[in-house]
Amino acid sequence: MVCRELPLHILIAPSWYPAHPGDINGVFFREQALALAKHGRKVGVIYPHLWSLRAWKSILSGKRGIELETDAGLPTMRSHGVNWFPRIRRAQHWLWRSHGLRLYQRYVDQHGRPDIIHVHAMLNAGALALAIQRRYGVPFVVTEHFSGYARGAVRGDRLRIARAVARRAARRFAVSRPFCDLLEGLLGTGPASWEEMPNIVEQRFLERSLRERNRPKDHFRFVNVALLTENKGIENLIRAFAKTFAEEADVTLDVGGDGPERLRLEAIAAELGVAGRVRFLGALDRDQVADVVAASDAFVLASRYETFGVVVIEALALGKPVIATRCGGPDAIVRKQDGLQVPPDDIDALASAMRWLRANADQYNPDSIRAGCRKRYSEKAVTDRLTQVYQDVVRHSDTGAP
Repeated sequence: MVCRELPLHILIAPSWYPAHPGDINGVFFREQALALAKHGRKVGVIYPHLWSLRAWKSILSGKRGIELETDAGLPTMRSHGVNWFPRIRRAQHWLWRSHGLRLYQRYVDQHGRPDIIHVHAMLNAGALALAIQRRYGVPFVVTEHFSGYARGAVRGDRLRIARAVARRAARRFAVSRPFCDLLEGLLGTGPASWEEMPNIVEQRFLERSLRERNRPKDHFRFVNVALLTENKGIENLIRAFAKTFAEEADVTLDVGGDGPERLRLEAIAAELGVAGRVRFLGALDRDQVADVVAASDAFVLASRYETFGVVVIEALALGKPVIATRCGGPDAIVRKQDGLQVPPDDIDALASAMRWLRANADQYNPDSIRAGCRKRYSEKAVTDRLTQVYQDVVRHSDTGAP
């Protein structure tokens, strides 16, 4: 018997979200919401935006109250406030829920009651969805993205809240299988209680030309795009680059992104004598990321831990071979036909992989790399899976089953 497809109204509740066009903070949540809407689902977003006390200029001059926006056809509601209790976790979560419940009520007044809520990251949006479920009976699913679980940064009250959210979620997803395994052990939800659900690769990356080379044939360009923090392993990447290509002027490395490590990393490049061939590009918006990666020959990810690795699938969508550390999410993304994997924090292995890829890049077929990425991570591939999940949860909820 074939079940009739239900009309669905999906409310997205992210724990962080872009504040303006071009902001990449939470951009993957926005892109998934837009993809669901594009594929025929009724979708909305609510997000309590609480300023840090350190951002006092924004607090004094920023927005207040509830902001309503139609983002490329996507109804989006933000509640602007201040995180008055940054060190008191229970109070912080209470404040988030308070703002979120007001947003939810306003959203329902304008757009109707959603059938299901999709939470992105249990802290803080999961606690909000749990409050909505208890008060209004709306089921929710959760996709976890926060790498803090792997770094031991979720403890005490935060861990108790995460466990409560995970227990009450109708379905639980993480963006890679290793991350699922970690959450199952940490949150005590049992084996096979978390399912892998990847992020999507945005359509713009699948639509770009695969051949955008505008330099001499013998010039080879590696690229990395990341927030410049210690976890991203950029120091290892620069050292591997210098170790391998110190005397090869026709090989360069572009590093896109900004962060607290930038000045130190620039100093390391200068110390190693490669400052002229390691370009720090600064913060990039989504179009600039596509431009920079499209103009490269290979992408290198040197992270110590990644829950997924959206930049990796974006590189694959652009037909680029990838070198990635075996650091969690990329383990299942980068197949033999896509590139190479090396251990984290192994500069020699990374240097050898870069040397090999420089000499053998023509063994990789850009069209095949893109086709494999499209099959696994395109908007349609992921939204079809999500839609089936929503259908199953709503049907189960309608039956009155616990």
